[in-house]
Amino acid sequence: MADSVRDGAPDEAIIDGAVIDDHVAAAYNLLLEQPGLDLQQFAERLSCTEAAVRAILNRLTDLALLNHTQSEHGGLVAVSPLAAMQSLLAREQAALNQRQEFLQQSADTFSSILSAYGGMTGRGDSDRLAQQLTDLPTVRLRLQELAMSAKEEVLSFSPGPRNPSATRAASRPLDLSALSRGVRMKTIYLDTIAFDPEGLKYAQEMVKAGAEIRTCAALPMRMIVIDSATAVLPRSPDNDTDGAVIIRQESMVAALVALFESHWNQGRALPEPDAEPTGWNASERAVLRLLATGAKDDAVARQLGTSVRTVRRTIGVMMTRAGASSRFTFGVYAALQDWL
Repeated sequence: MADSVRDGAPDEAIIDGAVIDDHVAAAYNLLLEQPGLDLQQFAERLSCTEAAVRAILNRLTDLALLNHTQSEHGGLVAVSPLAAMQSLLAREQAALNQRQEFLQQSADTFSSILSAYGGMTGRGDSDRLAQQLTDLPTVRLRLQELAMSAKEEVLSFSPGPRNPSATRAASRPLDLSALSRGVRMKTIYLDTIAFDPEGLKYAQEMVKAGAEIRTCAALPMRMIVIDSATAVLPRSPDNDTDGAVIIRQESMVAALVALFESHWNQGRALPEPDAEPTGWNASERAVLRLLATGAKDDAVARQLGTSVRTVRRTIGVMMTRAGASSRFTFGVYAALQDWL
């Protein structure tokens, strides 16, 4: 019967664990009283299926209460409870020692990695007021660390990522985690988010999670300020891929916070999924706001990432709906309606 125990292991998955536990003691006593029973006889004595017997015997083996050494009767040999307990404790102690050794080795490995990583990124000098990161992988890692360490507030200018899908996928868990910890998040997007359905959807998702978001016609550069203590800026305002500068100098960070608040106070609420009471949809409002700054059609198209033809068609549709015969008339009407 020894060979039949583990051969039936696949059937164990379908056996109710409670049924097994209820029969373990009875099976053990049966082994003591009637050694040498075959599988069928064992099943009959316990009033259960052969599959259940295999599972029960496997459980006894796991508990070290069963020895696979053949007895003179040709069956399994029951082990005394005291010997089984000593064997089980010895086995678990060995596993525990192995686990502790693994954890110690892991801790040593991580210590070495963190030491090298700290030297590579310059974080060994905690008093540095400005730090340059020249490669994007290091920038991403540092931003993740800063996002996870935020305790009170994260302020950011978000003019739009070069790889929006990948950037949002990486940012979503960090943003949601910060919001779940009670961190206040205030982000300013460009009005051009109205032309980016996925970007607008992501921003609205963040608002539902508790973030505060506004939009404006122009932003000086990408920027993140964590807890009014650390600011992250691109090394080049025109090239986000050229690395970043981390600033900790108190007065400089305070100036950047003031810059953010200035844009925030001039910002507008994030466009709703559908039209506002004014009747304009998100893309039309974006064009209207840029026109209000005095921007020409080509400048509006450039900022919105669309064609001049699309901008002019949008303006024509708005003028028709407003009943204006000229752009000047339309501008006066928009101002009187407080659309700007």
